Amino acid sequence: MKKITLILMVLVWAVVAYAQNATQLLDRSAATLRAAGNVKIGFTMELEGGSSTGYIKLQRQKFVINMGGTITWFDGKTMWTYVQANEEVNVTTPSADAVAKMNPYAFLSFYKKGYTAKMGKSTSKEHEVILTGKQGSPYKMVVVRINKSTRYPSVITMTSSKDAVTTIRCNSFLKNQKYKDGTFQFNKKNYPNAEVVDLR
Repeated sequence: MKKITLILMVLVWAVVAYAQNATQLLDRSAATLRAAGNVKIGFTMELEGGSSTGYIKLQRQKFVINMGGTITWFDGKTMWTYVQANEEVNVTTPSADAVAKMNPYAFLSFYKKGYTAKMGKSTSKEHEVILTGKQGSPYKMVVVRINKSTRYPSVITMTSSKDAVTTIRCNSFLKNQKYKDGTFQFNKKNYPNAEVVDLR
């Protein structure tokens, strides 16, 4: 009986340590990104059999995502989404979940709420952390691959509650960027023909 109890205690300790190790990896990656200051990340997004390239500029909670035909600005409160094909800009005040779905690097904060973390299959160059969403989480599962030498996320794969899978691969990373005040806001002067639809 004592032997069985000891084995169970060791197993429980191993599971807890495993989860802590995964969370610690994310903590270190998040800290590295924060230390990088304002960043610009070039990426490729794969969704439903197609792929597109773009970039994201980050300044704390603010961001702008440029996918060529679609540009999204978020200044920490208001979001503007411009679609070139129909020359239209939708203005919204998004929820935290909506922001998390738009910003592939939102795991800087959301992995601490609504997710359980565990280690996945790591390689010689990358760690893998698997985040399983609890009820009400924006994603059912998020898999984050972290470069061992830079500590930057290299691949993020997100699975929605409807099993739609989005994969984002980081192609370039520039840190300590200098952005102007209007970088994260839609400027009508740059898109004079766009129709602005205020959905707030």
